[in-house]
Amino acid sequence: MEYEVYDKIFFNDADKQIQDDLKQNNARPKFYAFLFDTNQSFFSEIERINNNQNNSSISMSMSTIDNNIYIDYQSKEFKIEGNYANKKFLVKDNLPQYNWIIQREKKEISGIKVTKATLNYENTDIEAWFASDIQPKGGPVYFNGLPGLILELKSYTKLEGERYETTFTLIKIDKASQNEKIVVPSKGTVMTEKEKMEFIKEANKKMMETYQNKVDKD
Repeated sequence: MEYEVYDKIFFNDADKQIQDDLKQNNARPKFYAFLFDTNQSFFSEIERINNNQNNSSISMSMSTIDNNIYIDYQSKEFKIEGNYANKKFLVKDNLPQYNWIIQREKKEISGIKVTKATLNYENTDIEAWFASDIQPKGGPVYFNGLPGLILELKSYTKLEGERYETTFTLIKIDKASQNEKIVVPSKGTVMTEKEKMEFIKEANKKMMETYQNKVDKD
């Protein structure tokens, strides 16, 4: 299975040059493969050639956060192997337990009937569309707990001076995704999910200061 992902970052007080660079970065999709078996799943970034020659330093620094996400449904734990601001990290934490609210609203995605579910989790508003007749009962990143596969998910997070929007859309369903070899992430500085978010916030602050100083000198 394959998802198309858009990660969008917004800074409230950024100048026009920074906003333009972020706009360029926000318009660039990433693609992830989703593999699974009975007790585990693996959500991993697919490397693709980027022909865009106008990458700014801020866009390149922010281009990747979570590369590989592994879930063990038996132990209810997850691991994330990622890279942000040129720092490799390995998140090890317990799988979040989401209190989804299943809505009455329904629609079709690529001819598949899906149902809407929503929740608010740690300052993040999440909207998911799942298909109850498609296994596994999971989806992108470590989202879980719905009675079917998540075909589309949108998350909105607000922090002090920052806003994050992420959209996941399933674009390919392949039965061969089941029982393929799953690799457990193992590289990077070990931290919890909370520590990762604190690191990202601090890294964003430093990148903004460095980039602003460069713009001022130019």
